[in-house]
Amino acid sequence: MKKIVLILVLVLACTSRAYSQHFAVKTNGLAWASAATLNAGLEVALAPKWTIGLDAVYNPWTWNNDKKSKVWGLQLEGRYWFCHKFAGHFVGLHTQYANYDAGMKKYNYDGWTTGAGLSYGYSLPVAKRWRVEFTLGAGYIHNSYDKTDRIQNRDHDVTYRGHFKKNLFGLTKAGINVVFLIR
Repeated sequence: MKKIVLILVLVLACTSRAYSQHFAVKTNGLAWASAATLNAGLEVALAPKWTIGLDAVYNPWTWNNDKKSKVWGLQLEGRYWFCHKFAGHFVGLHTQYANYDAGMKKYNYDGWTTGAGLSYGYSLPVAKRWRVEFTLGAGYIHNSYDKTDRIQNRDHDVTYRGHFKKNLFGLTKAGINVVFLIR
């Protein structure tokens, strides 16, 4: 019986606390502008200066001549806000995973990527619940992919060029986000 009461008290404490938290939904305008990538994110306040967010991207498109940019991916980020949550300057630590099948010119790349990095950004209030957020991040990226010719040969096959793995340091995040706050 004591365990049930303890569990009930913990559930009620968590429920009452959840109402005081802030949530934000967002979309990245840069992703929409580059190849019309569908994307959405959810960010949750954990404390007055801490938030955690999850962003998802999906691009199912195939264009003329079998040119394609098929991608799905997730990015998890923890942020520290210098003023208070969802306003002003912030720094973040993010990790990401994506799966892709893309080819625009001579080759097609089918594989996955993962990485982690640090980000910096600024959230500019434009209305009571609306923000425009600018963010940029850099870090480590690991790619593992198969490379093939994008165009079929005379036998209607594509030439397999091999399996490659690359480790890079560079840009891991870029965004101009439109953010809506939910209280």
